[in-house]
Amino acid sequence: MASVVRMPIGPRMSESATIIEALARFPELAESGRISAPRLKEGVASLILDVTGLSAEERAGMERRIRAALADAPGIGEVRIAMTADKVRRTLIAIGSGKGGVGKSTLSANLAIALARTGRKVGLVDADIYGPSQPRIMGNNQRPELIDKLIVPVEAHGIRMLSLGQLVEEGSALAWRGPMAASALGQLVDADWGDTEMLVVDLPPAPATSSSRSSRNGSLPAR
Repeated sequence: MASVVRMPIGPRMSESATIIEALARFPELAESGRISAPRLKEGVASLILDVTGLSAEERAGMERRIRAALADAPGIGEVRIAMTADKVRRTLIAIGSGKGGVGKSTLSANLAIALARTGRKVGLVDADIYGPSQPRIMGNNQRPELIDKLIVPVEAHGIRMLSLGQLVEEGSALAWRGPMAASALGQLVDADWGDTEMLVVDLPPAPATSSSRSSRNGSLPAR
């Protein structure tokens, strides 16, 4: 089981043995394939953790488990974990219309759910600054958390979702325009979408789409 954790070759093998043995007691860590370069020197244990595709909550959880696994290991007084992640790209599908009230938001929600049911990992962004309706359509008006300066989407019907309506009090009117609206929409698109493969964006009716940076890109780097 310890062999699952990639080990350095040569003299440093003995330096990593304590770390490898400690992690081997926890299969979910040892068999994850995400831990590399374990090293123990002068009481300081260090390793590299690949967090590609993990949400902020999942990253924090894995870090806690690693620290707990090494806490009682002999000769370890400090644990240092360097996190790394590959830049992946996800597909962005923008749903727009020339005017409101034509069923754009309903189509966006149904498309996101349908894609998720095919096995895709899908996110839904409600970018309608005039009347965000996805919290009502999806049945989740939960306020998202902020972790590591990134908004964490909420879950509804098997997909991740963020809406401008979640950032204001329910029933409050939105009066955002220009840079303020663009900044808010950018935070939603650049949120912590984890391993989400596709983002369905419910755009505001024209001409408001000109203020949305998300409408200008066909794909974007994953967070």
